[in-house]
Amino acid sequence: MGLSQSRQGSYSPGCCLKMAATMCNQTGRYSDSEIPVNSRGLLKYQTNLDTHPPGCINLNRTRYQDISSLEYLSEHFHEPFPGGFSKPKEFNGNTFVKICVEEPKFQANFPQTWLWISGPLCLYCAERLYRCIRSNKPVTIVSVISHPSDVMEIRMVKENFKARPGQYVILHCPSVSALENHPFTLTMCPTETKATFGVHLKIVGDWTERFRDLLLPPSSQDSEIVPFIQSRNYPKLYIDGPFGSPFEESLNYEVSLCVAGGIGVTPFASILNTLLDDWKPYKLRRLYFIWVCRDIKSFCWFADLLCMLYNKFWQENRPDYVNIQLYLSQTDGIQKIIGEKYHALNSRLLIGRPRWKLIFDEIAKCNRGKTVGVFCCGPNSISKTLHKLSNQNNTYGTRFEYNKESFS
Repeated sequence: MGLSQSRQGSYSPGCCLKMAATMCNQTGRYSDSEIPVNSRGLLKYQTNLDTHPPGCINLNRTRYQDISSLEYLSEHFHEPFPGGFSKPKEFNGNTFVKICVEEPKFQANFPQTWLWISGPLCLYCAERLYRCIRSNKPVTIVSVISHPSDVMEIRMVKENFKARPGQYVILHCPSVSALENHPFTLTMCPTETKATFGVHLKIVGDWTERFRDLLLPPSSQDSEIVPFIQSRNYPKLYIDGPFGSPFEESLNYEVSLCVAGGIGVTPFASILNTLLDDWKPYKLRRLYFIWVCRDIKSFCWFADLLCMLYNKFWQENRPDYVNIQLYLSQTDGIQKIIGEKYHALNSRLLIGRPRWKLIFDEIAKCNRGKTVGVFCCGPNSISKTLHKLSNQNNTYGTRFEYNKESFS
């Protein structure tokens, strides 16, 4: 069938359109340039409808000007009409035919694009101006600490800087790159008693390598076990932020499950530091903290923080407030975190990968009928597994709400 004529004499849609165009050209109603343009089209509209109304006949284009328009129509249309309609056998003599006085004239519509982009563009410019003013004053670097496994910690102070646990900032160092900047999660937030805040960054690219060379002397880059603190003249460093993230909600659940993979522990470090200062103002009453690493030395980034938090809740008779589980996914044998003060962490260090199904079942069993906030910052494989388990039903009436932050 397609666009060709069928055996019964009917026409396909494409053939009908072609036939309609042929009819208009033969009667002189519209020229070829008029056919695709409506009287009120999206691009142009006709301005002389009074002198060139729709359906009029342009006698200047009719081949037989000495005959009436009705005779012309009767003579030139021999094809059957589409859609089952037939050509009338005779015309009414009283039929009025409109005559075109002049050619159709078209005009473009008034441009309206600026009406749609001016509002968002003004908001964007205002936001960029506000961020430029907010970040024009450099921070004061208090200390730089070199941690094992190519991780560097920067502690800073800035006047009137406030942030909440889980938020991140954008670092800009003109000495490294005039145009390049990078976001980093705050691992320590300023409080009412202290104005110091900090970030942890992993040395994985050109920007972080150049940044490390400016902050640390070459002799300290090989430090693996003992953190290295160096006081020197640091380059100018600007920050923009803070900016929000899903992990801010971890303190608003009664029960939260925080899962970190490698350097993805940084969002939870600020939360743990906040709980170390004071945990009573928040809704959180039980925290499950799971940290998965490939290298045993990676746990040294926040080993002191975890030990202080563990001892704090033991002294306050709240040993069940924080449940810490450390997983070493790759190892050649039984290993321990070096240091006598890390004895509490060594008892919670497990070899292998977490058995997520058993962990979710245990949490659901211990928190019947409650809503558990699930927060993940790590590889996609872990994130997909947690997301899938959070959507599954359980027999204890426990509901899991999944939250995720991507990192590179």
